[in-house]
Amino acid sequence: MSEPYPWHGEVLHAIAQRLQQGALPAAIGLSCAEGWGGRALLSAATLLLLELPADKDPEELAHPDFRWVAPEGAAIKIDQIRALNAFAVQTSQIAPRKVVAVLDAHLMNVNAANTLLKTLEEPPPNTHILLCTPYWNRLLPTIRSRCQSYQVQAGVGQAEAWLQQQAVPFSPQRFAQAGYAPLTMRDQFAELDVDAWINKVATASQFGELVNDAIETGAPLLLAAWYRVLIQQQSKQPNRVLLAFAEELIDTRRMIETSNSTNIRLALERLFHLWQQVSKRLPRQAG
Repeated sequence: MSEPYPWHGEVLHAIAQRLQQGALPAAIGLSCAEGWGGRALLSAATLLLLELPADKDPEELAHPDFRWVAPEGAAIKIDQIRALNAFAVQTSQIAPRKVVAVLDAHLMNVNAANTLLKTLEEPPPNTHILLCTPYWNRLLPTIRSRCQSYQVQAGVGQAEAWLQQQAVPFSPQRFAQAGYAPLTMRDQFAELDVDAWINKVATASQFGELVNDAIETGAPLLLAAWYRVLIQQQSKQPNRVLLAFAEELIDTRRMIETSNSTNIRLALERLFHLWQQVSKRLPRQAG
């Protein structure tokens, strides 16, 4: 069962209205920023269309009229989309309509995206394909143009109120380090002081525990938070060395996110060694 979030309500209400009016399109785009519960939004929309109770988990659902598609490693591959297309042309069996839910749709590789486009151009009747992504603009323009798009409005005030209900201490600085994302702040950064962790990296004689912290927190999330700290430092005291390291940091994060062959531990240790070298060249207050 996915946890409901108050900021999803407007999108789900709009979909429910279109469904009631019989005006719901075949292709539906769900745009939800990272850390705002895209998976939960996709789950809720799926159950709404299948007319199933909200306490079900679509990822675990064995249903003849539903398919859940998620990345295999770092990508959604062409074979997954071919299976989706084959399912889409079938006749619904027990549900009022067939539903396909695609998580992180921006991770379709080029061949997969072009294969899906063929189905979106001539959608089968009584079938709805939900494409959920935090990066709507990374989808092919031809795919975006065939979707009715719904975007979750990421309101800071609503997020702060929700975090307070979750007993998570809130501060603008900590919220910024978490990427202005309430779920990230609750689940990964509630008890992690990013500034203190970065200082530990600069002085550590061994990196094993720090690497474990990064992997447990989520290396891409932690590296993104580290990047935001560097940008804040740049705004106070511009430094070319710091800027060059920030670029290395982003490259490492991208490599970890997009390649199944990356050795995360080695990539992090390399970055930590580099930070120790950089820290020695920075003014004391910036290191």
